[in-house]
Amino acid sequence: MNSTDPAPQRCAQCGAQFRCGQQMGDAECWCASLPALRADRLNPRMTCLCPDCLREETQRSINV
Repeated sequence: MNSTDPAPQRCAQCGAQFRCGQQMGDAECWCASLPALRADRLNPRMTCLCPDCLREETQRSINV
């Protein structure tokens, strides 16, 4: 990262830092490769999750 890059995101669930492709100006963020979470699994007050937490939440959503 250089000095003009946005600060890393912090996971709303575990607090880990991660790179948000959307904030970094990528054509597509890494999260777009995962299935969308079901509406009943979304929390409008929560910001993004790190790759590990989003994968876990996606898996829980599929297994419900």
